[in-house]
Amino acid sequence: IYIASLPFTTTLLAAIPRSRTSSASIRYLPATERSAQIEAVIDTHPLVQYLRSLPEWSESRPHAQMPELLRRHSLTANTLAGDTKIPVPPVIFTKGQGEELVAISYLGSDLCGHAGIVHGGLLATMLDEGLARCCFAALPNQVGVTARLEIDYRKVCKSEGFVVLKARTERVEGRKAWVRGRVEVLPVGKEARSAKEGMAPTDEVGEVLVEAQGLFVEPKWAKSLPAFVRPPA
Repeated sequence: IYIASLPFTTTLLAAIPRSRTSSASIRYLPATERSAQIEAVIDTHPLVQYLRSLPEWSESRPHAQMPELLRRHSLTANTLAGDTKIPVPPVIFTKGQGEELVAISYLGSDLCGHAGIVHGGLLATMLDEGLARCCFAALPNQVGVTARLEIDYRKVCKSEGFVVLKARTERVEGRKAWVRGRVEVLPVGKEARSAKEGMAPTDEVGEVLVEAQGLFVEPKWAKSLPAFVRPPA
């Protein structure tokens, strides 16, 4: 399979197993003091604690769980990973069979376009991957490629801060899925909001930085993908 020849933006990275796992077994083991501090903020954040309390949501660390054969060639799991880039793998929660997604990340100082401002292309990459992952479980073989991605930048995203990506699958028709999502600032410390009764995990909690909508299509060759790429049934 020559993926580069496809007439779509490929998002096979999102096709990593998404089975429900205990938070302890998927917890990232930080390699530096800085990444350990960042991991601690994520692990104890009220939004993360709230999502872990909801049985309909599943937690995963796809970048950390990715087979080495895929990781070494991955933009987001390898090239963009690092203490001053994306120091810890995003924590991702998914609901149901491709219904909703919440992903929490920390964006470091070396992901900028203008000084101190995260490059818009990095945010587009996050949305491409996040919206795709949101809907994949709803597709017949749980894998797809991006056919269209529309992005509206609302505010600048400052580097060295936490963000949360939220997505919802709006419609599925056979091998096609339409998804809408956004990236928000994730308040931490004293500004972090505790989850309130009746509050949905995808409700807005911080400033909206970027909004996007996309169409994702499962290619006809999806069934022929190697087992290590396709998630288990």
